[in-house]
Amino acid sequence: MMVDFKQKFQNQWEHSNKREHIARLWLQLFGIEAKPCGFGTLYPDPLQGYHRNPMEKFDFYVPELKLYFEVTGTYWKKHESAKRLKKPLLPILKAKVDAAFYYGLSKRVWFIAVCDCQGEVRLFPCNRAPQYPLGHYAKGEGEYYMIPWDDWLTPLQAMNRILGRVWEGY
Repeated sequence: MMVDFKQKFQNQWEHSNKREHIARLWLQLFGIEAKPCGFGTLYPDPLQGYHRNPMEKFDFYVPELKLYFEVTGTYWKKHESAKRLKKPLLPILKAKVDAAFYYGLSKRVWFIAVCDCQGEVRLFPCNRAPQYPLGHYAKGEGEYYMIPWDDWLTPLQAMNRILGRVWEGY
């Protein structure tokens, strides 16, 4: 059975937009101008329809770096995650990773987790997700890659990797 995430999370659209704003501000702090490109990214109301191409699948695109960023997040604090899942995890929905591989962008997509109640932002490269075990995180949503919280990078760690990798190519 295919889950219609738009329908399932329609009551959380506004909150997701806040996470997108926070993620974009973090990127701007590092001098990265992320252009909204995802279907409905930073848009105040749910839109009819779904993405039609890779540019619309991910929340932000940075042309200068040729990178996409997909915003995710949790309402749980790190210690709550550890209590509920036996260790602190920030899972990534497998369907999101699958989309990046399908479009041939797995090395060009980074996930940004905005951890609301902990006031924390973490980043993770998409191409590393399949190295982690799959599990169930949220009822009725399919599989998630169960990524330990501490394997996610702080914004500074991620920017050093992102910008270092880009600068090595020139």
